[in-house]
Amino acid sequence: MNKTDKIIVALLVVLLGGWFFLSQRQQKEYRAAMDAYKKAHPEYLEQLRGGGTNAVPAEAAPAGPAGPTTLSAAPADPAAAEPAPTPPEGDPATDEPERTLVVSNAVVDLAFTSKGGALASATLREYRRELAEDSGPVVLDFAGEPTLALSGIPGLGARADFSLEEAGGAVRMAAAAPGGLSLERTVAFTNGYHLVVTDVFRNGSSAPLPLPAFRIGLGPVAPVGSAARGIGAIGPTEGIDVRARDARGRVRTLEQNAALSLQKNVTRSFAQMFGGAGGGCSAPTIPPSAPLVATDDFAPAGGGIEWIAVRDRFFVEILTPAAPAQSVRSAVRRNETAAGAPLSVAALSASLGYPAEELAPGAEAVRSYSLYVGPRKMDELRREGPAHLDVMRFGTWSWFCRGLLDLLNLIHRVVPNYGWSIVVLTFLVRLVLLPLSRKSQKSMRKMSELQPKMKEINEKYKDDPQKRQAETMRLYAENHLNPLAGCLPMLIQLPIFIALFTVLRSSVELRFAPWLWVADLSAPERLFKDWFPFGGLNLLPIAMAATMALQSLLTPSAGDPKQQRMMAVMMPLMMLYFFYGYASALSLYWAVSQALAIAGLWWARREGAKAAPGADGSFTQKDGSVVIPPPRRR
Repeated sequence: MNKTDKIIVALLVVLLGGWFFLSQRQQKEYRAAMDAYKKAHPEYLEQLRGGGTNAVPAEAAPAGPAGPTTLSAAPADPAAAEPAPTPPEGDPATDEPERTLVVSNAVVDLAFTSKGGALASATLREYRRELAEDSGPVVLDFAGEPTLALSGIPGLGARADFSLEEAGGAVRMAAAAPGGLSLERTVAFTNGYHLVVTDVFRNGSSAPLPLPAFRIGLGPVAPVGSAARGIGAIGPTEGIDVRARDARGRVRTLEQNAALSLQKNVTRSFAQMFGGAGGGCSAPTIPPSAPLVATDDFAPAGGGIEWIAVRDRFFVEILTPAAPAQSVRSAVRRNETAAGAPLSVAALSASLGYPAEELAPGAEAVRSYSLYVGPRKMDELRREGPAHLDVMRFGTWSWFCRGLLDLLNLIHRVVPNYGWSIVVLTFLVRLVLLPLSRKSQKSMRKMSELQPKMKEINEKYKDDPQKRQAETMRLYAENHLNPLAGCLPMLIQLPIFIALFTVLRSSVELRFAPWLWVADLSAPERLFKDWFPFGGLNLLPIAMAATMALQSLLTPSAGDPKQQRMMAVMMPLMMLYFFYGYASALSLYWAVSQALAIAGLWWARREGAKAAPGADGSFTQKDGSVVIPPPRRR
């Protein structure tokens, strides 16, 4: 490595170190702000610890409706001009007490409320709230914004009083608005997380009656189990999904999260919705004047909305209308302490919008929906329909990610531990790549053998680059060598690594899944977190970096030995930094994969054991190739 290369490497190290310390300082400032907030609002943390819900504190609720920002490709419908869905508009509070009705099946308890005739909470009994076995089940609490609540129709909103009863395996609710308009709602319950909702609007008057433009919403989704992980913000795995059809019939599933906007031609992330800036490697900041709730409206020109979803890292709500809706509104509620500091999102919600219509005397208007409230799990989402698998958010390699997750679950049926299932999956991936790895090792070994001749060519034609390139390619052809063959296994492994990274970071199957000393494969290990900085000691990323360095040192190389040793140090350190805080399942896969690669290199060296050297120092390997070592420097 020459002097220039050393200077470049040194600058990269300095920049990486500066970035690292800057990020740590920002996190420290944010943690200090959170600590101050917890001291000022002890009921917030107590609420999260005691109830274990995804409800946000009353302090985070907006003082008033936030004005919408229209991003529609078509003119917004009248419902889109309404204020934000929190608090519910149009219905004054009544003195009638709230009543609830809880219906249950084998996996979930659903609590319906008489206020708005909507779903107040869902208790997922198959998933515990925290790592502790006795922490109780996950509760998705939609307090303040119940799921299925209507807005835009006076007398039928979230504050309206509905009758509430269970009849024939279904929940029936009814309410009447001033002027003769009434609503009868029936919610049919199934054996899983699926609900069928039928709304019948009826004109009970003797004159035509307008049915105003209205919205039907999904309640707020917030991080579940925040008390165990510290009060954190919604991250890149949480977001809002919209299945939209345009005027030409083309369908696509749009995504809105911390980094992406709902529309591809509009660059508005959650931070930008609040008037903030920044992002990328640094946490985005928002101005102190930012509203507590920001909304976006989207209406495909000449098309419709086929379904909407609001998702946590592991859980999701999906609302699918029988007939496409006209528009969708996404609403983002930030933590109150986030003003003037790094953005911390408290909750997400969304709603479907329908246009106004007129009902003749005695006429009815029927709106039907399918509602899913449960885990982001492929087996469950397949029952909703193939398009709903987009909620998994596997990206470009979705087909491959789904196959890997199905394979992992299949292995888990035989190996009842997800940690060991990942180890078995790694063995299978390495077994499939074994022929390519063997070919790569032979190619790299031959490249190493040709180094003396390549050095001669470089010296002989150092002033003629074209001739030097031609002679080098001729040397490759004479020895039947492809210089890119050594990189092929790494290129094939790259999409596998990306796919596993996508799958393992948000698979509900890995939530609280143990393995040896690891308590939760979906999170970093955080061993001895009271003794070590940066949240604790994570052994698997260290093992990943160590095996990566060892493999690099053992791999035959045709390059500069000093540069090889430098890369054997720099790349593992960078990987250690980037993946230290990721799910331990990903580090487990990569560490095992590297260990298997090292075993393969050791076996290849053993197969190519040297015979007795000749008079010129040459020796013949088991594959028949003759190696003449370069002369030693004196």
